[in-house]
Amino acid sequence: MAINTITASGNLGKDCEQRWTPNGKAVASFSLPVKQGYGEHEKVSWVICKMFGPKAEKLPPHLTKGTKVTVTGEFVMEEWTSQNGEKKSAPVIIVNQLDFGGNGGNQAGSQKLQQNQGWGQPQAPQQQQTQNQPPMDFDDDIPF
Repeated sequence: MAINTITASGNLGKDCEQRWTPNGKAVASFSLPVKQGYGEHEKVSWVICKMFGPKAEKLPPHLTKGTKVTVTGEFVMEEWTSQNGEKKSAPVIIVNQLDFGGNGGNQAGSQKLQQNQGWGQPQAPQQQQTQNQPPMDFDDDIPF
């Protein structure tokens, strides 16, 4: 039995796009940069991330260019034939967990979504109180 799990983190390269399958299922897709190498040998490739179902209906307004996310999901290579007959392929992550913010992000804390036979409830981030700042209540801010 092989395990096919990949985790990628980065800032979205462009706004999330939403479309609908012929049977009415929502599909949200966005791209994340994946770095390899270092120094002058560093290279950035882009991986497409896709989410399906009810959460894909609500996510696009919250996944805008520059948003920091970490995704975990199944790695697949999508293949298709272009209109001019050329065969193409692209790396894709079928997302089953999405974490907004994360370590080093510009957002206070992080918010997670998981998919296990449907979507679970988001986990509210743990916040540290500062002297002049009241604790944040994420229940009203989470759009899911």
